Amino acid sequence: MDAAKLQHVQKELLPFLKIDARVDVKSVAIRYILEMTGTKEGREFIVMVNKLLKAVVDLTLDPEHDVSRDSYLTLVNLSADENLSWKLMTTLSEPPFFHELLRRVLEPNCRWADEASSIVANITRSTPCASRLSGQILAENSKVTMEGIVNALCTVNYNAKKAYLHHLGPILSNLTQVPSIRKIIMDKNRCIVQKLMPFTEFSSSLTRRGGIIGALHNCCFEYDFHPWLLSDEVDILPRLLLPLAGPEEFDDDDMDKLPVDLQYLPPEKMRESDPDLRVMLIESIHQLCSTQAGRLYVKNKNAYVILRELHKWEKDASAKLACQKLCELLIMDEPAPGMEDLHNVDIPEDLVPKFEKMDAALLKDMEEELEGNEADVNNDISKEIDGKDNEGGLKSGLYRVDQN
Repeated sequence: MDAAKLQHVQKELLPFLKIDARVDVKSVAIRYILEMTGTKEGREFIVMVNKLLKAVVDLTLDPEHDVSRDSYLTLVNLSADENLSWKLMTTLSEPPFFHELLRRVLEPNCRWADEASSIVANITRSTPCASRLSGQILAENSKVTMEGIVNALCTVNYNAKKAYLHHLGPILSNLTQVPSIRKIIMDKNRCIVQKLMPFTEFSSSLTRRGGIIGALHNCCFEYDFHPWLLSDEVDILPRLLLPLAGPEEFDDDDMDKLPVDLQYLPPEKMRESDPDLRVMLIESIHQLCSTQAGRLYVKNKNAYVILRELHKWEKDASAKLACQKLCELLIMDEPAPGMEDLHNVDIPEDLVPKFEKMDAALLKDMEEELEGNEADVNNDISKEIDGKDNEGGLKSGLYRVDQN
């Protein structure tokens, strides 16, 4: 950005990007800024000019709805650019703007709660930004609590202005990248994590469901909490398995070993439709199997039969490979003494690239196998349509009648 352009913006636009400016010129000015966010150059320009960025932030409180909406949408687009996230976080740190946005989201009458939560969800995808915001949430003078976030997330129609608040899910998932937030979520005296469990099958929103599954996935990396997560007090295993289960029937012996919530599922039972979420659910169970006690518990609950049927059904290569690895872990012999807790086993650094290369090769093989199976199925269907004779001698499918 050259000095002439900067001077032009400050002279021609900034005077109109104020709450006390005339409504008509203010509306035109903020709409112009919003349109600038449609290009990478435009986004970088806005973030580079601190006065311009802070003027947009001020206008989120403008009493004119069109002006405040366009201000929020401008920040949605800016925060969606991950290359700008840290710059936004540090430029808008005094006072901490994103913490203030989260406070607004939790107001039941906030008109722009969905837009504000989208901004916070975008900015916290970056681990440094999530850490910065987490510190602000956990500060003594914070007006935002993790209980408040989870309460709003788990309360349908929380917002009287009819904001959906689905993006609180990704916010929670992003914040649980931070160990201190995970420990708050799993504080045994707060009963926070238990509120999240029913939402692993929340059909109304993929965004909310995915955020909650992501948060539970992150919590499973706290190995000291595994016994509690698997206990009757939380009972996380059925909630992770249920979205992976289909309508298959098992013999009485296998059925009796399953958790009660997974027994005799209805014929219309559907599996989680999103492959990325299936991967996270599988990985969460895999993490619970990283200790010997957790692994034996998952085995005794007969999780293998659910995962076996999932593996047969799965059409996504990444999810199928993740499922295969977990199945292999559950049926293999227990590790030698001293290696029972898999997360404590040291892997020599020189072997890490080899294992990564092996995983990449396995994934490629899985993709080729699935593509081959799909091609075979399509070929069989095509043959059936084009080549199978009906009783009257006509081929089924499309056919042409000669005009003469």
